[in-house]
Amino acid sequence: MGLGDIDDLRLAPGTKAIPLDGSIRTVGDLATAGLNLLAGDLPMPAAVLKRTALTNNLAVMQAYVDRAGAKLAPHAKTTMCPQLLVRQLDAGAWGLTVATMSQLKLCHDLGAPRLILANQLVGRAEIEGLARLTAAAPDRPCYVLVDGAAGARAISDVFARFPDAPPARLLIELGMANGRCGVRTLDEGLALARLVRELPRVELHGVEGYEGLIFSDHAHRDATEVDAYLGGVLGFHEALRAEDLFADPDQVILTAGGSAYYDLVAHALAGRALASQGGGAIPVLRSGCYVTHDSGFYRELLARMDDRSVVGEPPRLQPALEIWTRVISRPQPDLAIVMMGKRDVSFDIHLPMARRWFREGLHAAPQAAPDVTVEKLADQHGFLSVPPDADLQVGDLLGFEISHPCTTFDKWSLLLEVDDDYAVLGGLKTFF
Repeated sequence: MGLGDIDDLRLAPGTKAIPLDGSIRTVGDLATAGLNLLAGDLPMPAAVLKRTALTNNLAVMQAYVDRAGAKLAPHAKTTMCPQLLVRQLDAGAWGLTVATMSQLKLCHDLGAPRLILANQLVGRAEIEGLARLTAAAPDRPCYVLVDGAAGARAISDVFARFPDAPPARLLIELGMANGRCGVRTLDEGLALARLVRELPRVELHGVEGYEGLIFSDHAHRDATEVDAYLGGVLGFHEALRAEDLFADPDQVILTAGGSAYYDLVAHALAGRALASQGGGAIPVLRSGCYVTHDSGFYRELLARMDDRSVVGEPPRLQPALEIWTRVISRPQPDLAIVMMGKRDVSFDIHLPMARRWFREGLHAAPQAAPDVTVEKLADQHGFLSVPPDADLQVGDLLGFEISHPCTTFDKWSLLLEVDDDYAVLGGLKTFF
């Protein structure tokens, strides 16, 4: 798949936020149509990404990871947008991370130089799919997770039927009590690594962890627990190295890190690991949400990083993703209804926050939004509490910032890239 292929894709009937006159037929049409959100050219709601914020986020995050001495394999599941994934690679990303084999196939088709399936590889169709991809492009390694003997044996058995494929590159996942996947103890991990050494057509290439499950209202305690968990990952890595269980001791993948604690992960993997082991470890962070950032969950986490400053000043990320819509009813003095609901915006962590307000004929540019609060969402409607004297009218445009971009992106097959004046620069296609 090339980006030109995406530009030529015909948009399905019912695609949200494209003009209703039939003038936009393909993704590429949006780049030359001269549309502007504020001019009333688009049906609402619309999901937009601001180019200046995207460009900033790509640059400052890559620079931060480079300074820390780590590599970046951003998680593709955040956007599943090839146009953005290619920009992340072009900005300097080492590779991409995925959660499923369908995601891995798409990213492999894009030409990603390295891929991490940050999940257990299970199932005949999935394992065969990996074998075919690695046989076709043996110079573009794919790393997958295992946490038990059954999984390792299944991968070994399937790869035995694909002699043209290189051996499967395995990372053992270290989990945590009551967490998700992963071995629970050092002894379990060592036993699995010894089994991998004996099995045909599989190789151990590193260790993987995920610390993002540790989160509460107590920032200092969370940081302490995360640091302890990462210490366990490092201890596991050292124990495997001591027994010479890695297939290539000079190229050991040591990876963790969602978007919540990438500073602590960089400090542990790129600082402590390299200081204790010298060369041979490749520390890889898997943060994905940085590309758009947000104004809720991740904004709060960035403030915690400011307080810690363990790897220098955190990157100055900017919220790039906004959902715009219209007020469609003011049925009570203290209530306004907007055309935006659970089908359009994330609501799993925080509800969206009104930030911008525009009324054609009154405003030359968006203004700060009135003091309104989203109280609840239905499928297609948002319920806003409004001061009775607020100057908010039916037809007004409101721009909302969001919390947790992952669960907004998957609600849109197409997002609009805009400049700071909300002129449409092009379409960004997702593949969920």
